[in-house]
Amino acid sequence: MAERGKSGVGPEAELTDPPEVELRLDDPELTDRWIAGTAVIRAGRQALEMVRFSMELVADAYSHRGKHLEMVICGLTVDDYCFELAPGEENQVRFRRELPWECPFTEYDGQGFDFGVGVQATLHTIPVKEGGIRHRIPLRVPPTAAPAAAVAAFAELGWTERSARVIDERIPASGQLYQGHQSMFLTDPAGDGRDFSQLELSFVTNQVGVLVHLRRAAPGKYKWRSRPPTVTFPVAHHEVAHVDLAARARAALDELRVLEQA
Repeated sequence: MAERGKSGVGPEAELTDPPEVELRLDDPELTDRWIAGTAVIRAGRQALEMVRFSMELVADAYSHRGKHLEMVICGLTVDDYCFELAPGEENQVRFRRELPWECPFTEYDGQGFDFGVGVQATLHTIPVKEGGIRHRIPLRVPPTAAPAAAVAAFAELGWTERSARVIDERIPASGQLYQGHQSMFLTDPAGDGRDFSQLELSFVTNQVGVLVHLRRAAPGKYKWRSRPPTVTFPVAHHEVAHVDLAARARAALDELRVLEQA
């Protein structure tokens, strides 16, 4: 997979032959949870004096005030941060990073969500171009075992309609390593008189499993402390095939009902 980013657009940019960045992933499927590949930086018709080259894992997100933004999850290691290129010359820079456990998943059960996660390269040059020369390549990120099993447990109880979003805010006292959190909204298509018209599941995932935060959904609220109270329950990656997680989800719902009535 390869994509390119240039410093300009339109006929004038084509005439000046600006610098560009092309990103190539070794394994677009991320089968071993490693993001690895090559960034090809081309100088164009003019020599390129670069002051900084960086790569980051980014996600489409909301601020705690509900505004759209691009959230930086973490940086990627690159082999070369600073170099110069003669006109027409190119440099290939390797990048790599294990996909963080906390990285939002972009799909569930084969259905994508309305946000993206990607690898973004930024090239800062002299003369300075505002924002640098950027390019982003999208990633398909499936859920790891524990959060996938947690969502499946609620599906057993009838909660099957799903959407998701990412908020650029850590969950308080959660021990997260990286920025932001993902929430998934569940509804009951049968509408059979449940106590909650919609549920929200938020995830803090690590190499052991996931801590699921369950609450009554309030989609209009973005700041964590402004949303309804939560109950939490854990799911370990290794136990998903052996434990009745639907019973665990049912118990969490019962606890949430008591919390809401307090």
